[in-house]
Amino acid sequence: MKDYFIIVALVVLILMSGFSVDSAFAENRVILFSTEEWKDATNRDGTGLYWDILRAVFEPAGFQVKPVIRSYEGSVQHVKSQSVDAMVGSYADEIENVIYPENHFAIDIVQVVFKKNAGFQWAGLKTMRAKNVGWITGYAYHEYLPENTSKHIKIRRLDNREAGFRLLEKDIIDFYIDAKGDISHFLQDSAYYNPDDYSRKTILELNLYVVFANTERGKKLAGLFDRHLKKLIKNTELKKMYDKYKDSFFTYPSDLLKH
Repeated sequence: MKDYFIIVALVVLILMSGFSVDSAFAENRVILFSTEEWKDATNRDGTGLYWDILRAVFEPAGFQVKPVIRSYEGSVQHVKSQSVDAMVGSYADEIENVIYPENHFAIDIVQVVFKKNAGFQWAGLKTMRAKNVGWITGYAYHEYLPENTSKHIKIRRLDNREAGFRLLEKDIIDFYIDAKGDISHFLQDSAYYNPDDYSRKTILELNLYVVFANTERGKKLAGLFDRHLKKLIKNTELKKMYDKYKDSFFTYPSDLLKH
């Protein structure tokens, strides 16, 4: 009889524990998303394609999407330390000790930029070997380049895009690598750098993910993200959101059209 009561007590404790986790998940309806500010994607004021997508995913389930704008590197540290619920815009397997959902929601077309009068002709990735190549601190493009390229470049990490183009102009770096959309926005908005002075070559196409803190809440949010994103893909609502920003240099992931 004593053993029976012990077993009953354990079952009650387990059920209560599960209830408290679910209750805490249900009660905390504000989801903190940390990200770098990308024009028309994650604007500081909460507008932009990526915020539209996240609201379409989570608001029908009763959650509020709250932006936290930090540098890319700062956003990575935020989600790893679990001080936010999620981080927007990570490449596959880029960050350790976080939860990746099954589905990506966007892609980055990655380009390399160099001056047209640099004195060399582009002959593919091998052109970068033994050259100075810059990109923004926190990005890890070397992990996605072939080893016979990544092992033979001199990496310069930069604070921002302006620094990349400034160092190109001064011949301190030979190449600058960034997402196509970010390069396009920067040159479009710049009064100093002339787009006609540069060559741009596409070198990578990488899936973008929302990654979640490695907690029970993060696991639940990742599962919710996958379920609701699949619905948005299937009913073409995701494609419609992309179409709304057709003049903003976004590329709808071609593999999502197959769903």
